[in-house]
Amino acid sequence: MSNDFSYQDYVTDKTFLDEYNSYQAKYAKQMRESDKVLVGLVSEVVAKHEPAKGKPKLLDVGCSTGNLLLHMRKLFPQVELTGGDLAESSLEECRANPELNGVAFKILDLLNLPEKNEYDVITINAVLYMMEDAQFEIAIKNIAGALKPGGTMIVFDFFHPYPQDLHIIEMSKSHPAGLRLRFRPMGKVEPLLASSGFATPVFRPFTLPIDLPPTGGEGDLITYTVPAADGRRLPFRGTLFQPWCHLSATKV
Repeated sequence: MSNDFSYQDYVTDKTFLDEYNSYQAKYAKQMRESDKVLVGLVSEVVAKHEPAKGKPKLLDVGCSTGNLLLHMRKLFPQVELTGGDLAESSLEECRANPELNGVAFKILDLLNLPEKNEYDVITINAVLYMMEDAQFEIAIKNIAGALKPGGTMIVFDFFHPYPQDLHIIEMSKSHPAGLRLRFRPMGKVEPLLASSGFATPVFRPFTLPIDLPPTGGEGDLITYTVPAADGRRLPFRGTLFQPWCHLSATKV
């Protein structure tokens, strides 16, 4: 793996996109369990929005083929929705989908967000774990800049409560050149949030409410669950436990 690797290398790679978009397609009709939690957090923010301030505006960063926006369009018709992604091919699919009519789509890079004080809610769904520290810091500060005062950032990513900052490179059939993963400790993220202008961060560790048996052929890496002694269903991908977590924080 090159030392000058950037997360953009993944999200603009055609092989990666084809696999990821194929995976996303099955959730167009039925919402993912993690998205149900994320949408619930969005609902709480929307319910508090004052009508006198106009329609609430939401930006979904890394929107891919628009599954999350498709569900939110149905649930929150009063919200002005925008989807952003680095992959033009994914955005073309969004624009061609009649179920996403009325949603704006544009090329967007978390490392270069031009908008300032524009959105009431910004969602970032499984994107930040591909970023190294410098990129992660820029992304968080840019998200804060794009939010209106009092706006909310909602993230679904790898965060955990332990004093371990894990840098993982996964070599697999899907990623023969290596997929870089970051499992960040909450205690390291919190000071960055505070210095970027966020307050009251809440981390909600996520485990699946349903059983997922191992599926696929030999060498396929598809999420499955392992039962814990306390009744939780822990998500694994191959040999790797995935510390998925929902994070919400408010811009002051």
